[in-house]
Amino acid sequence: MKKIILTFLFAALVVIVAACGTQPDLPENSKASGNDSETSGDTLAQIKEKGVLTIGVDDTFPPMEYRNDKNELVGYDIEFAEALGKELGVKVKFVPSAWDGILPGLDAKRFDIVLSSMNITEEREKEVDFVKYFGAGQIIAVASGNPLNIQSVEDLKGKVVGVQMASTGETAAESIEGIKEIKKYNTNTDVFNDMGLGRVDAAVIGEMVGRYYMTTKPGAFEVVGESFQVQPMGIAVRKSDPELSDALEKAVQTLKDNGTLKEISQEWFEADITQK
Repeated sequence: MKKIILTFLFAALVVIVAACGTQPDLPENSKASGNDSETSGDTLAQIKEKGVLTIGVDDTFPPMEYRNDKNELVGYDIEFAEALGKELGVKVKFVPSAWDGILPGLDAKRFDIVLSSMNITEEREKEVDFVKYFGAGQIIAVASGNPLNIQSVEDLKGKVVGVQMASTGETAAESIEGIKEIKKYNTNTDVFNDMGLGRVDAAVIGEMVGRYYMTTKPGAFEVVGESFQVQPMGIAVRKSDPELSDALEKAVQTLKDNGTLKEISQEWFEADITQK
């Protein structure tokens, strides 16, 4: 009887050990974990397959991307993105994100790209790849008719210049030698109001914001000279998606060549500022 029991226990143990060493076959799409199934080049194919390009945006920066009084997402970048999607043959879906979390959101694959007036910097290029699509710098705005005949940065010497506090315009003005006084305001609206009253001779302001503001007050102000301290802006793409970067670069070039970007720029800024 003991021999029978021992034989039975041994047989049971063999069965248990065999079972522990065997796993049922998993479905093919379950064998990889995390993002291992998404290798380089997969994102573009997935976008084409889904027919949708998801785009991270910070929707608080008029005139590039913002909400109108109907809470609709509008702006230069929004129209550009829609044209980009059309060129790629897909629809676009915007995913609003706070600015400080937009690149982490891209890394976490909350969206495929970031298209939100992002300046290309060396620091950011360590994290992501960029497809340049735009370049904007600082401009000099004056009252209509340019009463002091200001034509360039050099002509700001001895002048009173208005800027918005904590802006790129303020930084740019402070780098110009010979300005008589830099008057700082809480908003660009205040800058333009005082310039209209003759209290400042000129304004130094970011090109996108400045040109857009002037479209809201036709004929009151004008831009003189060339923009300066131009910085490129780009579409941010994960470094693991070179095929997507290449496709976007080709699409951007096509939109430049066929005049689409110029048309959108004229609509928002009454000037073509897309070739910089």
